[in-house]
Amino acid sequence: MDFQPPKPETSTVMLNGVPVSYTVRRSPRARNMRITISAQSGVVITLPARLNRYVNPEDFLREKQDWVLRNLQEVKPARPAAQIRDGSKIYYRGQPLRLRVNRDVGKRPHFTVEDGQLHLNLPPNHDCTIRETLRELLQSEAATALYRDVRQEATRMGLVNKYGNVTIRDQKTKWGSCSKQGNISLNWRLILFPEEVRRYIVIHELCHLQHFDHSPKFWSLVEHFDPDFRTSVAWLKKHAARYERDLR
Repeated sequence: MDFQPPKPETSTVMLNGVPVSYTVRRSPRARNMRITISAQSGVVITLPARLNRYVNPEDFLREKQDWVLRNLQEVKPARPAAQIRDGSKIYYRGQPLRLRVNRDVGKRPHFTVEDGQLHLNLPPNHDCTIRETLRELLQSEAATALYRDVRQEATRMGLVNKYGNVTIRDQKTKWGSCSKQGNISLNWRLILFPEEVRRYIVIHELCHLQHFDHSPKFWSLVEHFDPDFRTSVAWLKKHAARYERDLR
């Protein structure tokens, strides 16, 4: 029977007098304990799935407290989602656009992009919220773009017929994942990001078909197919939480 890691656990610890909330996750892919900090997920401790249960994550945080506190100061948490309405700023394919809501247009919701504006056209008697409608339309756009990205990158990388199902999901803490069976899941919010960032995530997950870990060999393969991948990683750390905040 496959090992099923428990759900993430959230706790708070005092580090040098500062209360720090953190989440503990267990991953079958992880080989060592690690700490990551981002505006999107906060402080996350990842433990190997089969690590002894008596290991105390708080001890690990205290051991690394100087690094944790220093990096927390550099990461600005994402602000709460704002109400989306006519005139709001919307990010789409890496571009900040001004939302224009046009009512009583057409038979079904649709949008167009023109001159720095995203025109959301709503039919008569449309009763869904603007956020719900945008999310649905953008998820459809994301599916089209990401399925194409996977096909194109898999062909370029010599991995055609190597991957299984591709699903577009509404993950809260991941941009993508690849299972041991070769099934790939991708976050629909990638459609909000620049194309090179979106394609980096696709390449990253496809590389897991060759190396189901984050070993030096894995990163070497990523770099072979995306020599500028570090720029995308830096972009995600700096901008992702802001770009996707209002459509969470």
